[in-house]
Amino acid sequence: MQYTVPKSLKFTCILLLILSIPFGLLAQDANIPVKGKLIDGTGQPLPNVSVALKGTTTGVSTDKNGNFEIMVPNKNSVLVFSSVGFQTQELVVGDRQNFDVTMANSANTLNEVVVVGYGSLQSKEVTSAITSVKPEQFNKGNVTAVAGLLQGKVAGLSISKPGGDPNGSYTIRLRGLSTLGANTQPLIVLDGVVGANINSIDPNDIKSFDILKDGSAAAIYGTRGSQGVIIITSKTGSQNSIPRLTFSGYTSVENPAKFTPHMTASEFKALGKGTDYGTSTDWDKEITRTALSYNLNLNLSGGSESGTSYSASLNYRNNQGVAITTGFNSLNARLNLMQKALHDKLVFHVNLYTETKNEDLGYDAAFKYATIFNPTAPVKTTDPAFDLSGGGYFEQNFIDYANPVAVLQQNSHTYQIKGTIIAGSGEYEFIKGLKFMLRYAQQNTSQYESAYLPRTSFFNRATLGNGASAVSNLSGFARGGYGYKGDDESFNQLFESILTYNVKLKDLNISAVAGYSYQYFEYQGTSAGGGNFITDASADNLSSALDFAAGLGNVNSYKNANKLIAFFGRLNLNYQDWAFLSGSLRQEGSSEFGQNNKWGLFPAISGGLDINHFTKFENVNNLKLRASYGITGSLPIGPYLSLEKLSTTGNYFYRGNNVWIQTYAPSQNDNPNLRWEKKAEFDLGLDFSLFNGRLTGTLDYYNRTTSDLLFNVTVAVPPNAANNTWENIGTLKSYGFELALGYDLISTKQFTWNTAVNFSTYHVNLAQLNIPNSYVGATNLGTPGQEATQITRAVAGQNIGILYGWKFSHISPTGKYKFVDFNKNGNDSTDIADQTVIGNGLPNFEFGWNNTFRYKNWDLNFFFRGSIGHQLINTFRAFYENANVATSYNIVNTKYFNPNITDGQVFSSLFVEDASFVKLDNATIGYNFNVNGTKLIRSFRAYLTGQNLFTITNYTGVDPEVRYLDPAVGTTPNNVLAPGVDRRETWVYTRSFTFGVNIGF
Repeated sequence: MQYTVPKSLKFTCILLLILSIPFGLLAQDANIPVKGKLIDGTGQPLPNVSVALKGTTTGVSTDKNGNFEIMVPNKNSVLVFSSVGFQTQELVVGDRQNFDVTMANSANTLNEVVVVGYGSLQSKEVTSAITSVKPEQFNKGNVTAVAGLLQGKVAGLSISKPGGDPNGSYTIRLRGLSTLGANTQPLIVLDGVVGANINSIDPNDIKSFDILKDGSAAAIYGTRGSQGVIIITSKTGSQNSIPRLTFSGYTSVENPAKFTPHMTASEFKALGKGTDYGTSTDWDKEITRTALSYNLNLNLSGGSESGTSYSASLNYRNNQGVAITTGFNSLNARLNLMQKALHDKLVFHVNLYTETKNEDLGYDAAFKYATIFNPTAPVKTTDPAFDLSGGGYFEQNFIDYANPVAVLQQNSHTYQIKGTIIAGSGEYEFIKGLKFMLRYAQQNTSQYESAYLPRTSFFNRATLGNGASAVSNLSGFARGGYGYKGDDESFNQLFESILTYNVKLKDLNISAVAGYSYQYFEYQGTSAGGGNFITDASADNLSSALDFAAGLGNVNSYKNANKLIAFFGRLNLNYQDWAFLSGSLRQEGSSEFGQNNKWGLFPAISGGLDINHFTKFENVNNLKLRASYGITGSLPIGPYLSLEKLSTTGNYFYRGNNVWIQTYAPSQNDNPNLRWEKKAEFDLGLDFSLFNGRLTGTLDYYNRTTSDLLFNVTVAVPPNAANNTWENIGTLKSYGFELALGYDLISTKQFTWNTAVNFSTYHVNLAQLNIPNSYVGATNLGTPGQEATQITRAVAGQNIGILYGWKFSHISPTGKYKFVDFNKNGNDSTDIADQTVIGNGLPNFEFGWNNTFRYKNWDLNFFFRGSIGHQLINTFRAFYENANVATSYNIVNTKYFNPNITDGQVFSSLFVEDASFVKLDNATIGYNFNVNGTKLIRSFRAYLTGQNLFTITNYTGVDPEVRYLDPAVGTTPNNVLAPGVDRRETWVYTRSFTFGVNIGF
């Protein structure tokens, strides 16, 4: 249940955001003189370098000898040194009054540190496909989940969350699909903790992302590297630094931007097919609102001369959903602590992350019912003919139909998440370059789900959690009230020992890593669901549900565990900064696989060559060609898949003893030969930097093959005890191109314009399928009446993402659907032999385009994102875009609606639409106030951000966002082989505006 925030706190937060602006206007006369000289890497003086006081308009330029003088208000002032072709530097004045600064050439961003598996490299030494993303590149605005920071920012990284559900999760894919039945999300590594929950850290606390995209980069993570790796580094303090307090906060206003088009009351009445109940109700407006949200973040960081550094932060979020009764609040805390000892040879690190999140989920079906509920019906009624459950709401007994307002107002559905990660490490340097580290980490997550459908609720929820999945009717009215509670607990601990050695032998730099990793995972949970409550007031007391005494309640529990053990190593060679070679090897064992295949070997090799070292092209600072090859693996979706399993099959009443008895039957066959999926990937890349680093870019081509695909295969009974077995069934082949460019179009003292674009394309083919059926991954259209209508499949020899059915031809003069007669037998109606591929749910290519402008103290950023070439099945149209359904439902009214159709609904390509889109994802305008001379405030910035400002698309549905999987419950939940299905439960598309401030003290 969502906890209540005191009104006084809410008022204080909003007041702080509004009243904090005047602090940025405070100014005092500068009183500390600072001077210095700027030189380049060869010692030559640099004229015309901008020297600015951060957060102000105060600034000077160096003279012809590189000298400058400037007045600053206090020791906490920060000087910013910038010039075209050189890296910008920021230095705290402190006790110094004389600065000698060496400016690094922009091309020397090759010396920037890139985090890789179990270590870091200079950018110039990277020989794999790795992309780094810094805070200035993150998406702006009310971004409530970590994945949202990266959406559209990295070539090859696809991130999608259709609709505006504040509790919805992002789907993340790196270079397309590389598995059928294993985990499809990239591995998350948070400050060295492998397999961390991506939402364990608040977006405000992230220092950088490093995305390991190809097989050679990810191979050192072995069995979990096939989907790529996202390494998250949190913010840290600085040694010998005064305490710095930073406050950031924002408030956001969000509104529905687009609903599913349907008939208004007047249009519905004019159709003349449905019943007019005398009212005009806009159901979309009835269930939605203007959502108000706010976020507060405090960070304290610093360090001492004795070797201590620290960073601690506290973040609170309160987000309303645009659907009434929905939203969440969360509290995240983080501590990063480092201590050096023994003349800096011994280094201790401690990281602590805590998360508490309370979600009011509501029910997604409310959006479906708002579209199809009779627009002439009232929200409430006293007529017993329509108050079917006694709750006072207007209801009718049609299939998959309920009053949407009642769905949200009567029924509760909450989720609480509590998570903790604690990690510690100690590293000792025995001799120069030789270090040994021990790391231990522990992650605990608790997830509590609670739901109640009262005795007056007519809404029929098909399933709830795990405990009620076998219950066919969850209407609170039909069950005398229905309650559900579930508790899922996860625990994992990680122990690693790592030896690193860095040495330089004449012209050769050698970096080596060797290590051992042990990780233990444990999962357990209980759930219970039952009905027939004496009173709705006892909803939280499941024992008062009489279903349990009668043997009709559902009680489930589970517990399972698995282990991973690995030995790994990597060797990096750097010859004179122009030739680079890297090789890694990981041997890993998992208890999740068959008795005969517990261990796997994952090698990788990559190399790079700086071509510019030989060619010396004019205006070319760097031109590195690299090639790599690596083998990675995939873990299955859960433990015990290689073992025979028994499951409950229901209850039966035994008259001999007058008791209900639980029955069991085999639910899974054993397979002692179940083995790893293995993905072999080749990558060819080119990194370049031109015009003193003003133009940078990366181009990659990759080709990969995933073999021994894991899949739950349907088998015959007999000879098998159960009708399904997990097997290795086939091969996926894929390839793609990726391009990322960044260009400083204009760079002057007062005005800069930077633009960056990324582009990616991928093609995934199911090359081989070793099962009797010719396809897998089918899903159906669903209730009502279309449960047998198959709409997707994955076919051997064809690309993943197939949408399947009849190809629409025309409407006959009698109003009948006619389809293309492919087999030329004269049947242009529903001939099964004429079904074919009618679309693909995956895009041909995706892109992002970012622009950043800075003029004096102003900054402006806007970001476009697009996906081109994918189709979506508009399931709203497939069910309700037909005048004949008006006797029970409202009509979906798009440009395709044809009132002359007399046929019943038949699924075909008529309901498959091109969903290509370009979105203005976000735009931000900000201002850095002049805080010159203010002792309290170091920096002050205010900004305004708009998100989802507009979308260019021909798709008639709510949101053309790519659906990378089908979440439908009742077919195959989260079916990754069924992309492109726009289910009717998708939330409305929303638009938001955010005002925020960032203040440094």
